[in-house]
Amino acid sequence: MKKIITYSIIGLFMVLLIAQIGCVSGAETNASEITIFAAASLTGAIGDLTPIFEAAHPGVKVTSNLDSSATLETQIKEGAHADLFLPASDKNLNNLVKEKMIDNSSITPYATNKLALIVPADNPAGITGLADLSKDGVKIVSETSEVPVRKYTDQMLNKTVNDTAYGQAFVDGFKKNIISEETNVAGATTKVSLGEADAGITYYSDVTKDLADKVKIIEIPEKLNVVASYKAGIITDAEHADMAKEFVTLLTSDEGKTVLKDYKFSPV
Repeated sequence: MKKIITYSIIGLFMVLLIAQIGCVSGAETNASEITIFAAASLTGAIGDLTPIFEAAHPGVKVTSNLDSSATLETQIKEGAHADLFLPASDKNLNNLVKEKMIDNSSITPYATNKLALIVPADNPAGITGLADLSKDGVKIVSETSEVPVRKYTDQMLNKTVNDTAYGQAFVDGFKKNIISEETNVAGATTKVSLGEADAGITYYSDVTKDLADKVKIIEIPEKLNVVASYKAGIITDAEHADMAKEFVTLLTSDEGKTVLKDYKFSPV
């Protein structure tokens, strides 16, 4: 009798164990993920959109790689796994289209961004406008030449050359005052927020919620500013292309537009 009871208990334990393993296997089978390579200027927006997306897609995990668009392009070319590419420059997107690494039909415009002149909250250099950036002793932090915001900054400087209020002298003074070149726009923004530079040219979106009390935005004249176009592209061999499409749908939805506006993007 004792043996029968023992065998019954063992049998019941095995049934429960198999059922548990089955549940785990089922969860793993149904689980999914999406890997997003996004420009550093999207850090705040992606951070807010991730929990919204995951809540609407139970079992799906969003993994983000946030860096310079040029760095992300290189990583994708070298075989890094990504499902969705969100650069800050058409050039980086088009380069991957040429390599047939981005599905051209998937490219979706979703926002624009503008350059912003930022200074530390206490503004130690007393900067009141763009023209002050060429004054002696002003410390400017910029970005390396391949970073999109630096390319947009150069476009802005080209405009000032032909403006009588600025001219070549302004451009020369601006470049002389650059004390460091960061590998992405987030690095430049951080340096200004820490007071390691008097000013920097970033995007409006880089003044995230956690930096709002540490930096101040000073308007760049509209005629000199440069508008950056933000587009999404799905990687050709994406493992989770369906999820990537769903994330693009979120970006272009009313909910997505609200988040983008919170970070000073202009939704398309």
